[in-house]
Amino acid sequence: MTPDFYTRLLSLLPALAGLGVIVALLAVVIFMRLQARRRRALRALYRGADALEHDLKECRARLERAHASMNVAPGVPAAGEADARTAVDAALRELLEHRLWLRDQADEANQHELDAAVAALDKARATLSEQLAALDSAQRALETAVRERIEDLSQR
Repeated sequence: MTPDFYTRLLSLLPALAGLGVIVALLAVVIFMRLQARRRRALRALYRGADALEHDLKECRARLERAHASMNVAPGVPAAGEADARTAVDAALRELLEHRLWLRDQADEANQHELDAAVAALDKARATLSEQLAALDSAQRALETAVRERIEDLSQR
């Protein structure tokens, strides 16, 4: 090998070092973006779980008010009251299981699992939101019917 070859090789070293630095920086940026995505997914999971728990408790309270409106005798549960309570309690237990999974497994979960969990929570909240809207509508109709019945009875 000639001295000319070594001279050319030495002249390429700064360019190769610069390329190495660029590749390293790119790897760091990619890693940071992946970590940020993971943190966003975890935050969304915790926020979604909190919101779903709030919605379920709100649902329970609304169902209790609706069943109280339909109650014909004190101490006698209204039709469907036990089923509704069981469904809400089951949903709250399932949510607790998800929270326990988050506590125990979130650090090892891959991004796909985290994204799927966020999507499942979002879907559950959307479904519950629709059901709460239907419950509100039914509650308003019931209150109107009760009011009209009371007015009819008072006019007699």
